[in-house]
This record gives sequence, C-alpha cells and structure tokens, in this order.
Amino acid sequence: MPLSARPRPALLAFLRARGMIGRGAPKLVIVDIFDSGAQDLMCRFVIEGDAETSFVASLAQIAFDRRHPLVQRLSARRRNAPRARARAK
Repeated sequence: MPLSARPRPALLAFLRARGMIGRGAPKLVIVDIFDSGAQDLMCRFVIEGDAETSFVASLAQIAFDRRHPLVQRLSARRRNAPRARARAK
C-alpha cells in the first residue's frame, strides 16, 4: 500500500455527480483494503492531490495500475484459480 488506480465508469459518475472531480478521470490512491462481510472486498481511497477526503468503494469499481507487482500477482492468482478448482472436483 498505497496502490495507484483509476475509477471505473460507475464510480467516476458517482464522484462527478457529487462535485468531487471535474471532467478528467482522476488518479486514486488506495490506502486500505478490507472485507466488509456483506459484499466483495472494499477499499478506502483518496483522490490524488486531496488527501483530506477519503472514500469507500467496492474493489470492483477500481481499475488498478497493471504495472504494480502486487496487481500482477493478484491477476496471475485469479487466472490460475479456476484451474485449481477444476482439479479439486
């Protein structure tokens, strides 16, 4: 942590509707990832340049920087997971 990311379209629309951002897609800084228990994994993020205000969103609404080593490991793990489940059956 922290991880760089961009908002997916639904999160981008949410932030624009509340006047938090302008026309461009802002860079997000993920500061925490946690399990809410009720939904998928969630994250707390700030908009780069505005460290005073943080937001919480589902990880599904976040597009991570694919070059980050952690993101590459998670991606590889997701690709291999269906194969592992198929072998277990």
